[in-house]
Amino acid sequence: MRYDFLPDEVRQLGVTAKAISASTFTASSIPSLTTGLYPATHGVWMFDDRLPERPPLLDDDAYDVGFDTETVWIELDAPDKPPLQINHVDTERTIEDLEPPFVSFVHDVGPHAPYGFENGVFESTKEFFRTHEKRRPQLVSLYRQDCHNSAQRFLRLYERLSEDGLLDETLVVFTSDHGQCLGEWSNGGRFGHGHPMAPENVEVPVVFAGAGLPEGETYDPLLSGVDVAPTVISAQRGAPPADVDGVDLWRSTPRPTRKVRSDVWQHLDVDVAGRAVELSVYAATSAWNRSGGYVFHRKSSVQRLGAIGYDNVFRGYSPAWLGNLSPAKALNMLSIALTSSMTYGAPDFTRDEAQRVVPSHLERATHEASDAGLSDEQKTQLRDLGYLQ
Repeated sequence: MRYDFLPDEVRQLGVTAKAISASTFTASSIPSLTTGLYPATHGVWMFDDRLPERPPLLDDDAYDVGFDTETVWIELDAPDKPPLQINHVDTERTIEDLEPPFVSFVHDVGPHAPYGFENGVFESTKEFFRTHEKRRPQLVSLYRQDCHNSAQRFLRLYERLSEDGLLDETLVVFTSDHGQCLGEWSNGGRFGHGHPMAPENVEVPVVFAGAGLPEGETYDPLLSGVDVAPTVISAQRGAPPADVDGVDLWRSTPRPTRKVRSDVWQHLDVDVAGRAVELSVYAATSAWNRSGGYVFHRKSSVQRLGAIGYDNVFRGYSPAWLGNLSPAKALNMLSIALTSSMTYGAPDFTRDEAQRVVPSHLERATHEASDAGLSDEQKTQLRDLGYLQ
């Protein structure tokens, strides 16, 4: 969900801030929300990667813990759902299964394609775009409706807390793992996320509600997805872990000079003449403040150009891109693929300052993958969602 599409029915519940998502890709952004670490720190880039251990936010020794992905990973059994596997969670539990005090992490499908429809109505993301709607104004309208659909699911949980008398003692957080490109010229006409790393993909809402917080207010500092875990842990248990990248907003305020990051590295292992070769689909890191940001592409520009071209022409969101294509958008997409860096807005810090806070290169973690890799069932669902070719 993009920040500029946050529904008013959620905004009015509490304190709303603009944040930069830790990544533009679900596989690396979800573990940032649960750990408070940037992807380049925790090392989870793809869906078969793993955190080294269950994060403190989901520690169930002292608190009842639930992890709910029912609206998105609908074709898989709980032990096979990538977000649970990444976080070393074996059992899926909804808020109805929990006793206070608890932590309930709900990974909602959000305004993910197919826009405006429940997950499962269409066979795949590509089938939705191919058979339902290709014109940008209609797709934007459907996306906005899907934001409201997600908000309504959230409101049902929020109202349940209120009805059970738990709202005043529960910190409720509404946020997103990344934003969404909706065919803008500045993004080369791209629909979807992952790439390019741009404001539409990284600017997301964070709404803090319940816990005695005021309603309908705005928090001015720019936040990050890595702030969620330390803030929640602090509100519930006291001081968060000392080694997080995020800020504990429950007890402190970000410095005015703070720059927040977003990292992404989509890569695939492909077989070439019987030899495994790593292909970088898209790799970038960036630094942002409220006035703008710098994006730095990493890895091979040749691989990036080929992967972006293939993605836009053949994969899940391709019918929408092709249906709204113009020469200007195509040229801008070519420029994005080939350039080494991009500037957005009017950042009041220098490119050199940005370079100093971002990782100079992106690496695999030593604990990165499951022993068996992705199963056929996992690959099928990821392909249907538009994540795999």
